[in-house]
Amino acid sequence: MHGRIKVRTSEEQAEIKRREQQEKLKIYLGVTSKIVSKRAAGEHDLEGLELTGQLLLKNPDFYTLWNYRREILLAWKPDKTVEELRSICLVELDLTQNCLRVSPKSYSAWNHRLWTMEFHPEGDWNRELKLCNYFLSQDERNFHCWDYRRLVAKKCKVSAEEELAYTYELIETNFSNYSAWHYRSKLLPIVYFDSDKGSLKEEVLLKEFDLVENAAFTDPDDSSVRFYHRWLLGRSKTPLELLNISVLKPQKAVFVLFSEPIKVDSDCLTLDVNGDLVPVTWMTITPNSTVASLWKCGLPDFILQVGTADEKLTVSATLRIGEEKYTLSCDLKENVSYRWRNEQRANMFRSELSTAAKDVLEAELESCQSLNELEPNGKWTIFTCVLLMRALNNAKFQKEIESFMKNLTEVDVSRKNYYNDLGSKFVIEDVLETLPLEATEVDLSNRQLTSLCHFEQLILIQKINLSSNNLMSVYPLRHLISVESIILDDNEIASLDGIQELNYLRSLSLKRNSIREPSEIEVLISCSSLQELFLEGNAVLDSEDYVPTLQKLPALKSIDTSSL
Repeated sequence: MHGRIKVRTSEEQAEIKRREQQEKLKIYLGVTSKIVSKRAAGEHDLEGLELTGQLLLKNPDFYTLWNYRREILLAWKPDKTVEELRSICLVELDLTQNCLRVSPKSYSAWNHRLWTMEFHPEGDWNRELKLCNYFLSQDERNFHCWDYRRLVAKKCKVSAEEELAYTYELIETNFSNYSAWHYRSKLLPIVYFDSDKGSLKEEVLLKEFDLVENAAFTDPDDSSVRFYHRWLLGRSKTPLELLNISVLKPQKAVFVLFSEPIKVDSDCLTLDVNGDLVPVTWMTITPNSTVASLWKCGLPDFILQVGTADEKLTVSATLRIGEEKYTLSCDLKENVSYRWRNEQRANMFRSELSTAAKDVLEAELESCQSLNELEPNGKWTIFTCVLLMRALNNAKFQKEIESFMKNLTEVDVSRKNYYNDLGSKFVIEDVLETLPLEATEVDLSNRQLTSLCHFEQLILIQKINLSSNNLMSVYPLRHLISVESIILDDNEIASLDGIQELNYLRSLSLKRNSIREPSEIEVLISCSSLQELFLEGNAVLDSEDYVPTLQKLPALKSIDTSSL
């Protein structure tokens, strides 16, 4: 009818939009093709800058175009005056700023901006700092901007103290600023490090706990604060120490254990016998690993001859890191000689707390428990209670910790496996701290273990019981270089990777597990001392090939399958 506006149907609108997109794509591809041709021909002209600029405003992540722009500017540089270069750089900075408005997290745009500032004859880095602060005010978790800002801060010679104050301002504005908390964790050890204790200064640590507590009560479910709190709890750890040196004649090796994983070589870690330096090459237990807490070297031949009561050798390992020096020695008279750092292993995984720190953590625990009563089943509050109890007095809160860990698997089902593995870690740490120094056996049966850790602490153990758990992997058992007997009954083990290098293993029990393939048994061929193998209740027994596989085991004398 006359006088009425025609309303387009949805099909017509879609078709019009499709045609517009096709036309834009045609233009985009045409310009791209022209740019590629110009670059291939080595044309470094103004048109190249204009064409790339047009496309980059639409697609800032087209890094090839940024590369072409840099090639053009580098080709121009020898013929340009300082003033001309200054003008060119201003154009580049304006372009990147406009691109970042379109895509604030464009890595290519931020990278080109940094290149331009370093190309600039008189770059204003203070202006860049303000620009970063603006973009972070728009998106506090723009990690590309954070990376750029850290570089800019160095150029501006902004002190770590000033940057620390900046993170505090951001956190005050928004407690949920994860990036600010993370940056704070990098700055605090620089500004307030106590070299004597190998950790943060205590008065600073206590203030940080207070800051975290305020943030946690503001938003109990915020993960940013909780992650930072967990980082703080680990800041009072003991400094790096040389825990143990073991001279094992049967293995023809010396093993050195540190309190944390580190990287060493023959220059920083040395071995001497009766005060004389012995040239050795250090290796890790894990192939291709360059960082580890347990290191080994070959045993010098002349040590192998020692064994009588009249002979005595003192074997010492010395670690040098900067001005620090750590030495541990043992007197060799027997086939196995070892010495631990202390007379007991107590607090091996937790440092001693001062009275002030203990009071603060106890007050924080009380607050968390009150918060849990007000808002039950808050996963972060429960998890924080667990960490605080572990730090304060693990034995005192043992039942509460177990209850909380079980509760976590129910209220945070998606992370159930993580909590089970963490609970396993807690159990193993507790056992290790109470294990006698002279122990050659350890019982970890029926402890609901889902994973294994810290087994580098058990290189002298000869018998271990891991039955009735929920283990699927036994890879950490590779550290048990002295073990003769392993019981793994009633688990969920499908792979024996980790056991194949145990040359002194004599008895292995794998009853009622999930071993299905004969190839899994075949890895035991390298266990040259294996005499007893128990496979009852494994699906592999249904295979026709498992008997020929067993026959390949060189020392096997007894096998119990309950089906033969």
